[in-house]
Amino acid sequence: MKKIDISFLQSELVRTSDWIQFSDKKTGFLSVYYSAMAGFVISQWSDILGGGSGYGSLETLYFLVFILFTTSFLIGIYYLFRSVFPQLKNSNLDNCLFYFGHIANKKLADYIDGLKNLSEEEVENQLAEQIHTTSVIANIKMTNVQKSTQSLVVSIVLLVFFLFII
Repeated sequence: MKKIDISFLQSELVRTSDWIQFSDKKTGFLSVYYSAMAGFVISQWSDILGGGSGYGSLETLYFLVFILFTTSFLIGIYYLFRSVFPQLKNSNLDNCLFYFGHIANKKLADYIDGLKNLSEEEVENQLAEQIHTTSVIANIKMTNVQKSTQSLVVSIVLLVFFLFII
């Protein structure tokens, strides 16, 4: 079996960790838009409550758009929170010396001894496993960011449509 260069694995681990940071930045960016939209809706609350009244079928359309907007907005917030609180779990190895969850559960002396006793092959395997774990986390976070972005776009379209009904 061909050996994997440890420096390559380290750079891949940094790269996948950067994807997690990138998704966190996108999550922060999206939260600003959701906050602005919520602030706008709250500031227009009296118009929203009074809009569409007394117009029969227009009132029904008004109510339907409001329900769709609220649903889309809440779904987007749900995925935004899922991105902020991902599943951090390393279930591939029970004793990975490169996963913070496993490291935190060790005494310092045991951790140092574990590092000293690692063979080069074990280092390669554990780094590769950690790359896999961070890639799974990054993928989940980016998927949730994407779903939240889609809900935000739908919410914006519905809000614009909603404003034309009022």
